Amino acid sequence: MPEKASGGVVYRIGDRIMQIKNNYDITWERGKEIGTGVFNGEIGTILEIDEKQKVVKIQFDDEKIAWYEYTDLEQIEHSYAITIHKAQRK
Repeated sequence: MPEKASGGVVYRIGDRIMQIKNNYDITWERGKEIGTGVFNGEIGTILEIDEKQKVVKIQFDDEKIAWYEYTDLEQIEHSYAITIHKAQRK
């Protein structure tokens, strides 16, 4: 199964992640809708890791899907140990 190590962390398909900084430029799609922006505190699941294209596909809980280049992975972290503060999105 593909995995990607980044910043001392290993990401795998099925991992729950959280966006930890605002990214106004990343493009996402949700069905036929296309937009930009993923924001601090949004939580999703890794669906795919493409070693050839060097991208990770993440589906967020609001159903939008975004492709992260490997260089963008510092914008996410695993969400299984988030604080109450972050869980409340404050």
